[in-house]
Amino acid sequence: MAGKAKKLLPLGRGKIGFKVANSYAAPAAKVWAAITLAKHTQSYFVGKVTGDFSAQLEPVVWHWKRWGSMTQWPTVFQSEKKLEFLWEDHTKKYLTTVTFTLKKKGKLVELEIHERGWKQAHLKNAFSNCEGWTTFLAYLKSYLMHGKDLRHEKD
Repeated sequence: MAGKAKKLLPLGRGKIGFKVANSYAAPAAKVWAAITLAKHTQSYFVGKVTGDFSAQLEPVVWHWKRWGSMTQWPTVFQSEKKLEFLWEDHTKKYLTTVTFTLKKKGKLVELEIHERGWKQAHLKNAFSNCEGWTTFLAYLKSYLMHGKDLRHEKD
């Protein structure tokens, strides 16, 4: 499935990209589980998740009532360190690359999200995703630290 989709859509080679990050007072294993396992991700960010990110690099699908379904095709899975996947841009004409990187910083774990490959013509969509990933980081912090789901609209 992943190979077929990658052949249908080219990898985005646009020069637009961004990075967002946040730090968490939690063990790397707990942060990692919260971003890779469906049971956690759908508890604070996505309405429904089909599949878990794993070393098998099987596709994962996030489902939202508002935005529909988005498939992620994992390309890198380094437990508690790095997750990288491809997914469609908003026009569904190419794939952007999303990289999650965990780094220990003293007693904290920093999660950096880097998305790249956006074309200049789709700058507005890139900013929209930047906002979405920033929200993801804030929701993740609330979930990890307090077990709270900050979404005001549940999918």
